[in-house]
Amino acid sequence: MKMRKLWTTLAAALLLIAFMSPVSAQEDEVQDITKETIVGPGSIEVKTGKDVLMSFGATARLIPTAESNWDFGLSDNTDSFLLGGLNKDFFRTHGNESGWVKDNYIRTEAKLHFNALPKDRKWSFYAALEYDRPLDTATVDSRGGMTNDDSNFGLERLHVSYALPSKTRFHAGWDVWHLDAMEGAGLVYGDDNPGFWLTRDSDKLDINVGFFKLSDNDIGSAPNFLSDDGDNDRTVYAGYLAWKPDKINKVKVLYAFDRIRDVPANDLLNYLAGAPFGIAGGIPDTDSHHAGILYTGTSGGFSWMGEAVYQFGQAKDVGLQYDDYDINAYALAADFSYDFKEQAGFQVKPHLGIMYTSGDDDPSDDELGGYEGVTNAQRFANAWGGENTIIGDTNMVLGSLIYGYLPELYGNGTPVFTGGVQNYTGFGGGRGDNPGMTLYSAGITIAPKKFLIFRTNVNVFNWNEDFEIYNLVNPLKGPSPVSSGYVGTEWDNEVTFATSKNSFIKGQASAFFPGDGIEEATEALGAKSDDTATRLAMEFIINF
Repeated sequence: MKMRKLWTTLAAALLLIAFMSPVSAQEDEVQDITKETIVGPGSIEVKTGKDVLMSFGATARLIPTAESNWDFGLSDNTDSFLLGGLNKDFFRTHGNESGWVKDNYIRTEAKLHFNALPKDRKWSFYAALEYDRPLDTATVDSRGGMTNDDSNFGLERLHVSYALPSKTRFHAGWDVWHLDAMEGAGLVYGDDNPGFWLTRDSDKLDINVGFFKLSDNDIGSAPNFLSDDGDNDRTVYAGYLAWKPDKINKVKVLYAFDRIRDVPANDLLNYLAGAPFGIAGGIPDTDSHHAGILYTGTSGGFSWMGEAVYQFGQAKDVGLQYDDYDINAYALAADFSYDFKEQAGFQVKPHLGIMYTSGDDDPSDDELGGYEGVTNAQRFANAWGGENTIIGDTNMVLGSLIYGYLPELYGNGTPVFTGGVQNYTGFGGGRGDNPGMTLYSAGITIAPKKFLIFRTNVNVFNWNEDFEIYNLVNPLKGPSPVSSGYVGTEWDNEVTFATSKNSFIKGQASAFFPGDGIEEATEALGAKSDDTATRLAMEFIINF
């Protein structure tokens, strides 16, 4: 309650500052809606003959994909999991935006973008319809669903805004909103959750504060589905101040408060098999705070990024060894690159980076030292991310869930959810007792022509603390220890060929070479294996 009052006070103060600031000069009228940043994508201008301008656009991606040994060969060495209760291919499957997939499949992502904006920018409207599914005859004939009763072609984005005095805007809807997911390390927050946010832009200081509803227990499909308890939701209050001392440097101070009231304290085994297997507590009242700073800059050919985040808070009424646990974790990241364009005549840009997240080092205390973001979004980080990654597209042997690289499915005995993507809550991820991770990243981007880009990246992963994994082949055997140390190395490659400014073809090849950590993890799961995981894909993209 105190935190909500504090947030209300801060938001009110921000509004007051915005209204008290000198009102800027009258802006020029909009001439071309397709060049405006307060609406969504769409390069086709629609002539209306009115004061309201409109634009239309679309994105189409067809992605044939071939995967091998996503589970590092685990399924080759066992007949089943959970004493026959779970198919042996379980760890070969992984969830991404299109659904649960494995081995060989064709994914499609199609979007239609619609925008409207008056010439005086008093308001704006953006909506996107999306169809995102793996393809076969059933899914296309049923308009995106796996049955004839449902469809995936729905409202993926809705973003409206209102102009306020002094370059301030009020926004509502669900669109991509992030603190550090792209220019930073993806340590804190980046998603498209529904909510409201307020922005104020100026030459030196940008302000962005928001309220986002990740889950709501006061809605449902029928009266008997609603929760008896009030306000047992998951809500995020977040914002940042971005100071720009000049055109090449930016310092962003960021904060997020993750109020979690609807996620059980459980591990993956308990989610799959239920009691008495695995670890399960209650549904705690968790308040998780993230405070951090992100610095990005350039000088000549050099570019750099540095980020530091402290996570703190408390989980109450957990129902495990202790009733209450303190959250005390942190994360650090840095990346440096240099563009040899002046010397080579075209872009040749190598980079070196590192990311460290703290792990929980004591299973017997009442402190959760394993870092978790509100959402773990390393896949979107410009430095070491990519949609073609194996670790970032859910890999349960690595302990990762979609968008993140952190081993959030693993821990040392206290599976309290302290953060993570909302779509997988209750699955056993987001554990505040996770072992933490160290990432070393090196790569290079080469663009010899405007229409040709080659990017390769090598990410080396280490787990920072010891932890334990339950045997999922035979849960009666209980957990086995897994040591900290080298997990493995992922090598990601992508070639982009632009056939025009609106059409692209990509080729992708990724491999994850397992280390001792994978061997120990698969042995603990019930079947030791160390095969190399691979992903090959093409992307055929039209975007206008």
